[in-house]
Amino acid sequence: MPVLAVGLSHHQVATDDLTQFTACAEQASVSLRASHGINGLIMLATCNRCELYIDAENFHQTVRLTRDLLTQAGAGDLVQVIDVYGLRNAVRHLFEVACGLDSMVVGESEIAGQVRSALQSHTQQASPALHRLFQMSLGTSKSIANATALGAMGRSVASIALDLVETRHGDLAGRQALLVGTGAYAGVVTADLLRRGAQVSVYSSSGRATAFARTHPVSPVTEDRLPSALADAQVLVACSGRGRRTHRITARQVADARDGLDELLPVVDLALGRDVSPELASTPGIDLIDLDVVGDHAPTDHVASLEHASELIDEAVENYLRAERARLADPAILAVRAYVNRIVDQELGAAAAHTSGEQDAAVRRSVRRVANALLHQPTVRAAASAQNGDLGEFTSALEKVFGIEVDNQ
Repeated sequence: MPVLAVGLSHHQVATDDLTQFTACAEQASVSLRASHGINGLIMLATCNRCELYIDAENFHQTVRLTRDLLTQAGAGDLVQVIDVYGLRNAVRHLFEVACGLDSMVVGESEIAGQVRSALQSHTQQASPALHRLFQMSLGTSKSIANATALGAMGRSVASIALDLVETRHGDLAGRQALLVGTGAYAGVVTADLLRRGAQVSVYSSSGRATAFARTHPVSPVTEDRLPSALADAQVLVACSGRGRRTHRITARQVADARDGLDELLPVVDLALGRDVSPELASTPGIDLIDLDVVGDHAPTDHVASLEHASELIDEAVENYLRAERARLADPAILAVRAYVNRIVDQELGAAAAHTSGEQDAAVRRSVRRVANALLHQPTVRAAASAQNGDLGEFTSALEKVFGIEVDNQ
């Protein structure tokens, strides 16, 4: 199988390093896609991972090329700690990621949507093999969610962060929450805040707050009203950015807006690229809860569900690999069908000169049925040979017995 995965996650590095790596991976992927021997690429970047899934003709050569391109893009020492998964391990890793087994919050609900978004946004760059892999990972995620209690117990990163806010500062019910960001994840955060009874207003530096408010029960905050919204906020939640060089909310903005206020403000930053300045961590009157803090408080139980999910993933991986191995037989199957159909077409052409239109149609149906019946067993045997690793013997037999040459290119 040609698929491999290269990347970093919360297991190896903190949020700032992951942000840097994501920017480098985006740059490196442009050159990688254009390289010889690369059939397709999908980049999966979330709040706690950045991974490149690559359909390549040569495993080791592609790994070396990817490392070189990441280094050239400025990844530095991070290249030394990247994970590399090949073949079966790459398949299993993606399935574990899509199911939430490798997440900061095990069983989280958002990751499947992020995998789906990665596939959709890389449709033009993804090969058929990568399409099949990502689609099956999503199907496996859904199956595991239905068959285990993992999905019910898995909470989102946002839920863990807001739980921390309530543990440290009391219930959010009736309190004013200012949300920074209007992307897909903002909808998830908004729903959680509303479920807890908070009153939500939303700000977006791109000016999309008003449009977001049309589809969500929130109040939009314009640029000129941001200082007063910061002053009124009893919790600030930022969740829009990824890999940015500048922060949407600075320590100076918050300090100026809240000058003279004694109330402690919990600030939750769920953005990989940090929507708020890390200087807020040392700003008086601020309790900063970022992704690194969330990771320190993520639950690690659910042993029984994890074991069951792992067993289901083992089965899914085997099913995927069997199906992909069977596809290796496609050239042989096409060659056999072309050989038989060529003979059939010749005979039907000769018979057409001696039969009426109605007779000709009947003869064609009959001959086609016979041809399909004859082709059934070779088709089954070819797929079985590919799955068992014996396809070479099958194609050799075709050439020796029938003179059929198989084009595997």
